[in-house]
Amino acid sequence: MSANATTPILKVSSLNGFTAGVRVSGQDVEASPPQLHGGTISSVWSDGSAIVKWDPGFSLVAEGHLVENGRVNLHHLQRMS
Repeated sequence: MSANATTPILKVSSLNGFTAGVRVSGQDVEASPPQLHGGTISSVWSDGSAIVKWDPGFSLVAEGHLVENGRVNLHHLQRMS
């Protein structure tokens, strides 16, 4: 989730098949055992990240593992059917 100083990070409508309103699961691989957490994407950003509104029960520990500067890397997310 980083961009160089000349490339601004912009909100986009879609990136790699992820869009706002899509239900996702985020895998916390740092938990033992790894845990899945559900949520809904609020917005997608050009740096490959998204803001996710997590379902109730999402812990501060999981937030520390998955969320950086308020956003989650898309590679931590999987679309739910």
